[in-house]
Amino acid sequence: MPNELLSVMQKKQAIERGLSPYMNGTVLERVLNYWEQEYGDQPSFVLNRFLSEICNTDELRFYRKEMLRQVLSEMAAVEKQVLLEIKPLEIKPKPEPEVLISIDMKDAFLALIDAVMLTVVATDLNDFNDEVKKQLQEMGLAIVTSVKLNDAAFIDFLALPLYAQVITILYECYCEFYGPVKADQLYARVKMEIKTQYPDVDLHQLL
Repeated sequence: MPNELLSVMQKKQAIERGLSPYMNGTVLERVLNYWEQEYGDQPSFVLNRFLSEICNTDELRFYRKEMLRQVLSEMAAVEKQVLLEIKPLEIKPKPEPEVLISIDMKDAFLALIDAVMLTVVATDLNDFNDEVKKQLQEMGLAIVTSVKLNDAAFIDFLALPLYAQVITILYECYCEFYGPVKADQLYARVKMEIKTQYPDVDLHQLL
């Protein structure tokens, strides 16, 4: 989700709600303080790396994927509330939200997805596509199952606030298939490539 919509405190509160079923007060407080110091200004896709660091027992590692989904769900709920609060300011011309998604933004988003998909092993491609779509559906997005992730038709129905959510889920699945280290390296490289190709695009709206 786009980080600029949520303050560090709002994200911290969402993480606290997402992690509270798995950690007690003292441990949770230390974890939240660590997140604020090390990850408070980072994009949402690094949540997976953060959880990999704090899940230092077999039990926590077992629940890590579920914890990530819970935290993302809580952040999405906070973001929805923020959008509802600012929506009355947009009552004038309704086309405004659509104009915000420039051609460059769409191209950059599709290029980012394509760059990730090109590194997926051929034998994993169908399973990877299915897993990403499954998780997106669990997040409440209506997905056309016959369309590939790096197909232009896939993004036609997406509103701008959903771009970062899709990229985060894509990152999460890449971590599951190939590990957090390889995923972080890939995303860092792809981010630089997109920055070079689309200098006018605000990457904070994607990552």
